[in-house]
Amino acid sequence: MNCNIRNYTEQGGGVTHIGGKLIIEKGAEVEGLDGGGGSYTLPTASADTLGGVKAKAKDSETVEVAVDGEGRLYVPAYPVVPQMDKQDDSTAEDTGGIVTDFNALLAKLKASGLMKSE
Repeated sequence: MNCNIRNYTEQGGGVTHIGGKLIIEKGAEVEGLDGGGGSYTLPTASADTLGGVKAKAKDSETVEVAVDGEGRLYVPAYPVVPQMDKQDDSTAEDTGGIVTDFNALLAKLKASGLMKSE
């Protein structure tokens, strides 16, 4: 069959070929799609349902995401923030004692990785 048109129907109307752009104007109805009533509503995505999600606009709090070959969405894991050893409250009564307590605090911050050592 040789056709010089982009859109045509064959097999008694059982098959329609659309070779150009299909534009569905506002207010048009399409029958036979999930949702019934001539309309389609994209379901909300879940672990079991392929669907739509709403994304927050990019800002300083957002991170990039990745999609695997099966369409699953992944975000980077938050880094684990280490905890440092407990630093007791200072009971220093003079400047030298405060310096000693402060240096102990700095040493614990560095040892835990919360502060660079150099």
